[in-house]
Amino acid sequence: MTTHPPSPLLGELEVQVLESLWQCREASVKVVFEHVGLVRGVSRNTIQSTLDRLYRKALLSRSKQGREFIYKPAISRETLMANLINDVFGRFNSDSQSSVAAILHATETLDEPSLDALELEIKRRKAKG
Repeated sequence: MTTHPPSPLLGELEVQVLESLWQCREASVKVVFEHVGLVRGVSRNTIQSTLDRLYRKALLSRSKQGREFIYKPAISRETLMANLINDVFGRFNSDSQSSVAAILHATETLDEPSLDALELEIKRRKAKG
């Protein structure tokens, strides 16, 4: 199993900001505020602070363009989710049986196309070794 640094805990606003950036691919504070802040009723300063926290948690990268930063996701949605799941397994010292049982329990909320995609991916990985 590949090891990774523990994933940081994320608040609801942080997740919404990440979701916005995964969708946009890159954005300024102003754009994220328009997508997330206005909808949630939070200030531009709150969005700026959230972006800065996500940057310090190494979940975003940023580059200066003119007088503002442009933020980009530094990790994919899938990788972050996988890391969070693996962190939970590690915290509970999960054995294989417990891990499989937890994964199966989590799949109960998936729709038929998602279950089919999961089945195909499992078959692909088994064939790969």
